[in-house]
Amino acid sequence: MNKPVRYFFLLVLMAMGTMCSSVYAAGVSEAASIQHSSEVLQEFNEDSELAPERMIETKRKHQILFLMGGSLLILILFAAGFGIAMGIFDKDVFVWHVLSAGLATTLAIAHGVVAFVWFYPS
Repeated sequence: MNKPVRYFFLLVLMAMGTMCSSVYAAGVSEAASIQHSSEVLQEFNEDSELAPERMIETKRKHQILFLMGGSLLILILFAAGFGIAMGIFDKDVFVWHVLSAGLATTLAIAHGVVAFVWFYPS
């Protein structure tokens, strides 16, 4: 092997040694701080009750998601209809197609996020 390659491998080995020692030191200090972090977390868990105005019944959550899903279906049908009108019938409805597709995409993302947040298995 030539000299620059040897120096490169030596540099890589030194860097790996430094990283391993820092990971070991972090593990030791982490073990010492576990008790302290559990005490901090207990302070946050004491006040776990939700305010009454933030409590939503599961039935109401399902109703909201159903309305979002119904609106999403209608927006997708509009976007598809405008796309067909442009492609087959040569209508000038590009702005309406883009608008309905953008709203459908936004509502789909919001629908997914809300469903994930409300019904994530705990």
